[in-house]
Amino acid sequence: MKKNGAATLHSMRARISWNRIALLAALAVVCCQVLAFAQTVDLAAESRQAKELMSGGKFDDAIPIYERLVKAVPGNIGLLLNLALAEEMAGRHARAIPHFETVLKAQPNNLAALVTLSMARLQLHQTREALPTLRKAVALAPKDMDALGMLADAEASQNLLEEASKHYRQLTVANEADPRAWYGLGKAYEALATNSFDRLNKLAPQSPYVAVLLADTRLQRRQYRSAFFFYREAQKTLPELPGLHAGLALVYKATEHADWAEAEEKFEERIPPPDCTEQPVACAFLAGNFLDAVMTVPTGATPATLFWLTRAYNQLAGNAFEKLGGLPESVQVHAFKAQTFHDHKQDLEAAEEWRAALKLSPDDAKLKQELASALFDAKDYQGALPLVEEQLRHEANSRELNYLMGASLWRTEQAEKALPYLQAAVRGGSEFLPADAELGLTLVALGKNADAIPYLKKALALDDDGSLHYSLARAYRGAGQTQLADEMMGQYQKIQKLNEQVNQQLAKEAEIGAPTNK
Repeated sequence: MKKNGAATLHSMRARISWNRIALLAALAVVCCQVLAFAQTVDLAAESRQAKELMSGGKFDDAIPIYERLVKAVPGNIGLLLNLALAEEMAGRHARAIPHFETVLKAQPNNLAALVTLSMARLQLHQTREALPTLRKAVALAPKDMDALGMLADAEASQNLLEEASKHYRQLTVANEADPRAWYGLGKAYEALATNSFDRLNKLAPQSPYVAVLLADTRLQRRQYRSAFFFYREAQKTLPELPGLHAGLALVYKATEHADWAEAEEKFEERIPPPDCTEQPVACAFLAGNFLDAVMTVPTGATPATLFWLTRAYNQLAGNAFEKLGGLPESVQVHAFKAQTFHDHKQDLEAAEEWRAALKLSPDDAKLKQELASALFDAKDYQGALPLVEEQLRHEANSRELNYLMGASLWRTEQAEKALPYLQAAVRGGSEFLPADAELGLTLVALGKNADAIPYLKKALALDDDGSLHYSLARAYRGAGQTQLADEMMGQYQKIQKLNEQVNQQLAKEAEIGAPTNK
């Protein structure tokens, strides 16, 4: 169960370039048709010249020729399509879209227009608008794996995860060596696991089911004491939950308690199987039929059903990533390794994997942002700054990039330079609490205490160690609001004291002890 951080790295650009051969083949047919309509030798010559420019990748040069031809032979859909293709390939996506739409009004099933219109919209981040044309293209050409891949990517980016996973599965069946498909499938299943866990946590936050799933995650990250603590919490109320004692056995093995591990394994073997009439998802999971498990969920899911559903999605994600890991080096293989390192808080190692991915795809802006984020998480702010600065030249309004830039500058004691970036990061309407926190801290450092107060207040929800309460107390005091400053300092001290007590209690309870099974 992992948060699905960024959109998948299943590169749409890679799929777009793969389509060019097919599009140029379509172009050759259309150009031949143009000759039949041309009324003069000059028009025929211009048509041939434009075709040669397109074949040579000189799309900008072909555009004015096609514009003249469209004017000379009005109503010719083939010429208008060629103009739209030239504009799209030249990066003039917004100009190409109305031309593609005109073509599709006359020829609704024109595959080249459907696919390339979708590509243009994707390039302009109009993913939702691209979905209908992509779906139609796939329906018309179900064996076009390139169009199918673009559709899966678009669905994943719009959180249409069940549809995306279905299409990624089709891609892996068609080509078991496609790393993009396996990576996309794993990420989709990962996000579905997170969604089902969130539903469970909202429905029954204190249940043993939540505790076991948290323990599973801690075990995967090699946080054995924490995993042990959560398994034991679940054991108090649901000692015969399948998988619980197997998890405890893995904790014992990892901490060199082989005899205790053996005892837990024997107890796990004695646990009776669930009633398959009452718990079909559990039965499918325990039989190893993970895909069946996620497809047999009854309506009105109970905590138990959501528990097994989350486990099934996690297993499917793990299986997809295992397939990916067995493939030759690729961007997606490095992305998966980077994610794994990040989960284990090894962010410098994650950064090295992103660097390796960039060597394979040096112009990929998303990879550069991932590398910058990994360096930021590893506290290598000087390494992150030039990468973020480069990306901001192309995406000046990106809230995430402005946050990374501002926070890196603030943490390298450049508060004045950080301020405009953090102000840009908090704009946009939707909540972005890390940016609010960094902006508040920056304003305090600049002596702008009254300005800092609303941002720090908003970000208090992130404060698990009391540091934001302390900074807000400073801001209140600097703004002359001494009573509020004293109140906030009192809250800070309470948080500190409570954290100390909780840490002591957790340290005691998380000590790995002998099995307690009877």
